[in-house]
Amino acid sequence: LPVLGINVTAIIENEEGHQVTSELWDNGAGADSVKNDGIYSRYFTDYHGNGRYSLKVLTQARKNTARLSQQQNKALYVPGYAENGKKIILNPSKPEVTDDVAGAQTDDFSRLTSGGSFTVSGVPPNGNHSQVFPPGKIVDLEAKFQGDHIQLSWTAPGKVLDKGRGKISKHFLDLQEDFDKAALIHTSGLIPKEPGSVESFEFKPEPSKIENGTTFYIAIQAIHEANVTSEVSNIAQATNFIPPQKPSIPDLGTNISAISLAIFGLAVILSIF
Repeated sequence: LPVLGINVTAIIENEEGHQVTSELWDNGAGADSVKNDGIYSRYFTDYHGNGRYSLKVLTQARKNTARLSQQQNKALYVPGYAENGKKIILNPSKPEVTDDVAGAQTDDFSRLTSGGSFTVSGVPPNGNHSQVFPPGKIVDLEAKFQGDHIQLSWTAPGKVLDKGRGKISKHFLDLQEDFDKAALIHTSGLIPKEPGSVESFEFKPEPSKIENGTTFYIAIQAIHEANVTSEVSNIAQATNFIPPQKPSIPDLGTNISAISLAIFGLAVILSIF
């Protein structure tokens, strides 16, 4: 079974003895495809010239935090689909996933394993990786209504894949391809965090009238100073549902709240420097 809650560190060394350590993540962001599946991943871009590199992996379980994971269905949840290109059909809500690992804890341990070696060629001159590698793609964007505001949350991307800190620009570029008609969200008040940290941001969608059933689709794209853009993030959905008020006096008729099917597209661009 996969082991969760451990510290996994890659130790990479070139032929000249220059050593780089990198913590591997199982958070479902960056190079890691699925959160909490026991597979720890990280991009490696800290090259110091062409040549052969050796790899060692250190795994440590401390303070009884390691546990065995129960296998779960990893099927992708799709919030809805468009019928005939117009009508939006919503799927049932995503079921809550519980991580019941009672009795599955493991003892503390420490292991150092050799991963062999690999050869690198074509390293960018002067170590300027931003000219080659794009910012990290955001894959876990979530959105929900809180009153008349929309709350966003995602794992912070890096300037180069999952490296570096992102900075939010006050000036945004138009989105490309399918997002060129989406309204841009101004996020100048957002304080950037380190890659792998959870970012959160709240905004009031304007100009639009928020009614019962109004739906927004939101995506994020990152761009750094070399004008290299990340892939567009997953598209998050936020739908405003207003529960019907209970009548103070019994009514023989049926009172149904009107539901609007207005749909809007919004876009966030992170400028990373």
